Amino acid sequence: MGAIQQSPDPGMHLWLAPHDARVRALRAKGELEYGHARTPFGECAILKSREYLLALYFGEHSQPLIASFKAKWPTSILRHASEADEMIPRLFDQSPAIPLMAIGTPFQLTIWECLCRISAGTTATYSEVAAAIGRPSAARAVGRAVGANEISLLIPCHRVVSRGKLNGYRWGLERKRALLAWELSRRDPLRMPF
Repeated sequence: MGAIQQSPDPGMHLWLAPHDARVRALRAKGELEYGHARTPFGECAILKSREYLLALYFGEHSQPLIASFKAKWPTSILRHASEADEMIPRLFDQSPAIPLMAIGTPFQLTIWECLCRISAGTTATYSEVAAAIGRPSAARAVGRAVGANEISLLIPCHRVVSRGKLNGYRWGLERKRALLAWELSRRDPLRMPF
């Protein structure tokens, strides 16, 4: 469990249940912005409210990603924003200062908060994440919560692996492998675990 730090970066993030009033307001004709750009890991599309990032998806083409946003937020007003396009390269900075709005069940939110404590360039197993939240027998439930994460990269679900192998990444195992290699290459050699 060395990869999971004890206390998360407090940031300016919101961890909200789907029935929270702020989420209901966004779903009921709230205005959301989306952007898309090419990245070293394929096409990336983001969805944001005025100040919070709600989703980050990877794919081969941006149109299916944007269609997914529209399907998940059918009563919200979604519009393309060039500012959102320009935000995407900043997401790949060492520590982007972009507040997140994660929306999920209390269990999912607990898992996602724990994922944010896994150090860049390291991995943790589903069992280690389950133990870190005090539910050592919940590795399968952890896997489902990891897979439900809407804000890839910034809630780093790509850092969770099975014991001894990569598996189960919503955006493809090659992309997971590339993200992990990229993070490891950016890691300070003086902080390497050897």
